[in-house]
Amino acid sequence: MLKFYSKAWLDEIAKRLEADARFAQEGKKLNGTFVFRVYDGPDGKDRRTSWTFKNGKALDWKYLALPAPADDIRKEPYSGNWIMRATSTFDLMSKVNRGEISPTRAMSMPQYQIEGNKSLIMTMMKPITVWNEITAGIEVAYDFTEDD
Repeated sequence: MLKFYSKAWLDEIAKRLEADARFAQEGKKLNGTFVFRVYDGPDGKDRRTSWTFKNGKALDWKYLALPAPADDIRKEPYSGNWIMRATSTFDLMSKVNRGEISPTRAMSMPQYQIEGNKSLIMTMMKPITVWNEITAGIEVAYDFTEDD
């Protein structure tokens, strides 16, 4: 089984986004780079993922996992070239992925930090929600001690 917030999981998301007809339609509004920092995984690592889209097509996705607390991830300055950067704990991101908390609700929580043009992000909520639904459809393990 794939591990949540692993490189293999990211690759599976990219494969499913490419094949999903609903995302092909709704995702057209996604342009630019989206960065996610996820702290304190069950394996003692912080993670950073980034996705770059053009008209809803994932052109690039990157993954980094380092022992927590990872200064390279936690102290990385925000880039104005990104659409957004979301920062949260592994636990909160797991709840979003399980559907226990909606992405919109998570964005309003103090434990979930969003950087970027919030007005622009809000115009992209429909494709972001579809992206999240596809992601949540992947069966994953949340409790693990080693990254792949």
